[in-house]
Amino acid sequence: MTHPFKLGFLTHVSADAEPQTTYHNLIKLFVAAEKLGYGSGWIAQHHLSRGTGLSPSPLLLLSAISAHTEHIHLATGITVLPFEDPIRLAEDATLLNSLSKKRVQLGLGSGGANVVSFPAFDVEYEKRATIFNDKLYALQNEFENSTLSDTQDLRKKLWQSHSTPEGAALAAQQGNGLLLGTAVHNPATVQKPLAETYLNTWKDALEKPRLGIIRAVFPASDRKTAQQELAPDLRPFGDWLKREKLADGDISTAEIINKLNVHHGSVEDITSSLQKDPCLFDYLTDFIVVVQSASSTIDDAIKRLEIIAKHIAPTFGWKSRSSD
Repeated sequence: MTHPFKLGFLTHVSADAEPQTTYHNLIKLFVAAEKLGYGSGWIAQHHLSRGTGLSPSPLLLLSAISAHTEHIHLATGITVLPFEDPIRLAEDATLLNSLSKKRVQLGLGSGGANVVSFPAFDVEYEKRATIFNDKLYALQNEFENSTLSDTQDLRKKLWQSHSTPEGAALAAQQGNGLLLGTAVHNPATVQKPLAETYLNTWKDALEKPRLGIIRAVFPASDRKTAQQELAPDLRPFGDWLKREKLADGDISTAEIINKLNVHHGSVEDITSSLQKDPCLFDYLTDFIVVVQSASSTIDDAIKRLEIIAKHIAPTFGWKSRSSD
């Protein structure tokens, strides 16, 4: 059974050109998504990147984007909270929230996927969960105790990214949204328990739970074409899958795509694939798509967003921004 949901997209701000061109293209992407009716655009944070992502300061990028857009929500997906001063983060987010007419959504995580960056910030990786919790409480207190309406508004627009039932329960207990990511291998065993824990733990009768689920979606004329387009960018993931003991021996592009839960191919292929995803439309309030691989051009990304907005998302009950 389908139900209304919000549609968003996530970008890692891949370095497809010189930084200046990459950032200009990012603005172009948000403008195009807004015209297509997307309700939110999420920027992932990458510190000390080596060309894979040029977004160490998502709020700064979103500030530039806010000047070129009017409706689309401006979101971080995610800000690595252990690396941040919670008071400064609150101030920066509040400033952007004011400039953008209350369009900021603040996604937060402990940075488990950023292990190589922890020494540079003098933060102990093994203590990241404790540090995250301490800074989360400080950030929330800053929002709650402020006399500024734009600051108080942000308290209801916090999201947490977690990979354990305990983390999912924490997000619900704090009254925050829960973000579930893309590379999940088996949504039934990895993500479904988190979604159910979050929804079952939610107790706030005045606010509805917010569950954002991220999926890689790559429309093409057919599956073979999509796999050919993705192949160069997916090779490093094959090595990663083997290091994580999730695959062994020679692994094909099709097998990598399956392991990473990438929905690809024709509109019919993707619609069928999404319908079979065991942790998706029965749970989410926000469907957040990733349409860019490392070598995607901005025109590729915009075309994929268009296909999803016009031909895929409506099949599952999505209506454009006016009903969000």
